[in-house]
Amino acid sequence: MYRKEQKRRLMGVNMGRAMMKAGEFLRYAGRGMVDLIWPDVCLACSRADAEEGGLCEPCGRTLLSHVSLPYCPRCGATLGPNILPRLDGCGSCPTALPRFDRVVRLGPYAAPLRTIVRELKYHRRVELCGRMGGLLAQAVTAACDDGPPDVILPVPMHWRRRLARGHDHSRVLARAIARPLKLPIGDELIRVRHTPAQVGLTRAQRQENIRGAFGVVRAETLGGAHVLLVDDVTTTGATADEAAAMLAKAGARRVSLAVIAKSEPPAAYAEYWGR
Repeated sequence: MYRKEQKRRLMGVNMGRAMMKAGEFLRYAGRGMVDLIWPDVCLACSRADAEEGGLCEPCGRTLLSHVSLPYCPRCGATLGPNILPRLDGCGSCPTALPRFDRVVRLGPYAAPLRTIVRELKYHRRVELCGRMGGLLAQAVTAACDDGPPDVILPVPMHWRRRLARGHDHSRVLARAIARPLKLPIGDELIRVRHTPAQVGLTRAQRQENIRGAFGVVRAETLGGAHVLLVDDVTTTGATADEAAAMLAKAGARRVSLAVIAKSEPPAAYAEYWGR
């Protein structure tokens, strides 16, 4: 019985790998056709004058203006012009502060960052990670003025979702951040339970949905470490909060979160538009 079960599992793994390779081929073939028809198209506005990094010059300037917006270091929410960042949180923070210590982000989840995240996440545009990773590495260095992280851990994706998408975008982003910072990427944080998508859920529902989804292996390697957790977007912080709780339980001294964007209502940053 044991050998039969092992054989069934091996067949399933091989079939999954074959499906993943077929999906990768179709994605690359489709992207090649687009590049032939519309070369160097800006990912954010579809203009045919994209520069290095996939954005045209105006969208690149917009990106940098978003990076300069002030935000709360605890939840990542954009702050008003007259509000100073505070390590004890802001008015948008949940009543119970998240169990990670700080957030490092590039900007709000609006164009062009929204388009970049979607292209990276659903269309495997991994070439976008170079610029995003470099900007996040600079932001991490500026934010962690009391010492750099010891290790980078991407928020793990369940194997079913990774199979469907064909890649793990958080790990690709983590590599892009680790390179300029010269930090190791660990795999101690693992996904032990598949969860439905969080889109449309309240914070309480997200917390319930993600509870028990993570585990830690080789916990002894994280003892006393400052961990930099990496994901693409944070909304309520529930996913990172659950992951940080598991890392703290494993002995991590501190957990910081690095994301490309913070999802928030447009009203949170509307007053900066047009400046």
